[in-house]
Amino acid sequence: MRETIIANLQKRIRSYADLIAALDPGNLSAKVDIPKDKSVAEHLWCVVGARESYAKALASGGWQGFTCSMSSYEREDFEQCLASSGQALLAAIREVSDWSPVHDQLLAAVAEHEVMHEGQIIRHMYGLGRELPGSWRWA
Repeated sequence: MRETIIANLQKRIRSYADLIAALDPGNLSAKVDIPKDKSVAEHLWCVVGARESYAKALASGGWQGFTCSMSSYEREDFEQCLASSGQALLAAIREVSDWSPVHDQLLAAVAEHEVMHEGQIIRHMYGLGRELPGSWRWA
């Protein structure tokens, strides 16, 4: 099961890279006129931070808290940070030599987090009348 989650996570990482490559910069900050709506930029910031935070947690064997290295919401920054955070997460997964139940819980949690934001972004983009890349599994 772990291998399936990792393979699916790798697909999600690629699909987020496809999204940012296809996004018009104006779509990053656009909002839908509904309560508690978050922009795509806000969702992507959380994805980057979660990847970075879960990479640290997997490396240490336990949750270390949430942090995000992003200080700007520019499209180029998202391209770079989505790529580097995805690489860091996959590297942390590869470096776990002795998988424990805690590691499995962390892996499942980060995979769930990616998919949760994917669903929110899909709804958001459709609410704006925008399309999504073909790699977005649920779109």
